[in-house]
Amino acid sequence: MQTAAAVVKRGRERTPGATRAAILAAAEELLARGGEGGFSVRELCARTGVTPPTIYHHFGDKGSLVDRIVDQCFADFDRSMDRRRRPSDPVELTRWAFDRYVEFARRFPTHYRVMFQRRGVRPTPGGLESYGRLRALVTSIDEAGRLTVPVEDATAALWAGMHGVASLVIARALKGGGAAAQLVRDSLIAHLTRPAPRRRRRRRNGT
Repeated sequence: MQTAAAVVKRGRERTPGATRAAILAAAEELLARGGEGGFSVRELCARTGVTPPTIYHHFGDKGSLVDRIVDQCFADFDRSMDRRRRPSDPVELTRWAFDRYVEFARRFPTHYRVMFQRRGVRPTPGGLESYGRLRALVTSIDEAGRLTVPVEDATAALWAGMHGVASLVIARALKGGGAAAQLVRDSLIAHLTRPAPRRRRRRRNGT
């Protein structure tokens, strides 16, 4: 077992970039475990071998550090979406995005709790940008003439459905990708959208 002096020495030997990364990793773990209310800078310092001034030098204050962790989680989430092949139809893309959202929560429950299940959640730039991407997807459905409700209402409803299923999945109260999750997804999308109009087939004489 390492002594406190050894931890501090290890912290001093890191490069600034490595120190910043170590602080973020330890803070993310503590935040996910105890929430923002139980997040202690003192414990973070003990884990990383740095002093409070070092943390404030890199991140400003405790609130800014928490926001930075949340935005990092949102960036990981967005990258996980960007790496996948997407359907071209906007409604099918919404169905795909719903599944990827739930899949991310199931695979990375710590990230998801940091993003959405803190006490007194406040918007961060990364969170607002991620929500904006969902809104842009809903807007593309509207532009295709297939949305049945206003864009803002549809965006909020979709996020509520995704978040509800994802929260139950990481609580192990619902099976991710199971019949119940699919039923919620499909029922919601069916209510918010209409089928694509059928293209009229041309007759052989061109009329």
